[in-house]
This record gives sequence, C-alpha cells and structure tokens, in this order.
Amino acid sequence: MNKKIALAIDNTQYSNLSKEKSSSFINVSDLDIWKQFKSGNESAFIYIYKTHFQNLYNYGLQFSRDASLVEDCIQDLFIDIRRTRKRLSDTTSIKLYLYKAIRRKVLQYLKSSKSKLRIGLLQDGHNFHFTFSHEHYLIAQQLTDEKIKRLNRALSKLPQRQREVIYYFFYEQLSYEEIKEVMNFSNVKSVRNKAYIALKALRKSCE
Repeated sequence: MNKKIALAIDNTQYSNLSKEKSSSFINVSDLDIWKQFKSGNESAFIYIYKTHFQNLYNYGLQFSRDASLVEDCIQDLFIDIRRTRKRLSDTTSIKLYLYKAIRRKVLQYLKSSKSKLRIGLLQDGHNFHFTFSHEHYLIAQQLTDEKIKRLNRALSKLPQRQREVIYYFFYEQLSYEEIKEVMNFSNVKSVRNKAYIALKALRKSCE
C-alpha cells in the first residue's frame, strides 16, 4: 500500500489488517463491500484500494501521460473517500464509482493547472490512445496485419469523445448506461449515436 494511504490508517491497525486475506471478500457483492467500507471496515477499504488501484492508474493515463500526476490524483481520491465515507452514496459498482470520481479529479486538475512544467502534458492529455489486436473480441473475423493497422489508424483519427466511448465499451466492457454516467451524457441515445458513428468508421477501414 502506498505510504500516503498507509499514513491515513493507524499503524498498529494497518499492520494487522495487512495480514488479512482478501479472499474474505470473494463472492461478496460490490454493494456489500462498499457498505462495509462506509461503516468503517478498514479491511474493505484496503481491499477496494488494492483491487482497483492498477486499473485506475491505467485509466488515468488515458487523460495524462504524467504518471506522478495520475498517481497523486488516485491517492487524493482514496484519502477523500475514506475521510467522507459516511456521507458517500451507495453503489452497486465500485469500479464505475471510482472511474467517475478519478475522471473528474484528473480533468479538474488538468483544467486548473498553470504550471509550465505541465503545459505539454496538458496539451497531450485526454487522448485515449489505445490499439486493437488480433485477439481483441471486437474483431469477429480473421484480419490480416494490414487490416489491423488500418483499423488502428482509423481509431486514432476518431474524435476524442468517440474514442473514449469505444474504449469504455470494448476495453472496460461498460454498458451504454454506465458510459453515460462516466462521461456525463444527458441520455443513453447520445452514447449510442457516438458508438454507432465510431463503429461505422472502424468497420469501413476493414473492408
């Protein structure tokens, strides 16, 4: 566990909790784990942190290549939710809850930062640069290496919001309703429209 998070927990308590097996939360629903965390269960807090940190880190890098910035935002997020746990709303998807929160925190930081050291990173942020491979289940047919390259070129040319929708749908396996929540769309139809336009362009590149 990161030192910044560990400092937020009593040292003796943390030492004991670190020895507990995360298997105690296997087959426990996200809602129940979240409620245990909200009620003050530090084992639940540590489990949530360890389970979701790496995914949040990889996700945060889609918005900024500054690894230390992303890590700091994640640490701040966990400290915030631990401090305000009693006031947090319930959730049936911890992943979705944390994704919404870290997306908001990173984008707010990028928007407000005035540091000259961050200028290049701010301009390059929020890109969602990812690629498809032969193994990816978006590709239901056998594609040649050349078609894979064309597919990824087409992906890189999509508008940022369309790339973000495709990322959530295929890489994070979020539903249209969940994507609406994460990206703050007004309705599911808007998400479907962006996905349809993006997929149409990607499929055309494979013809």
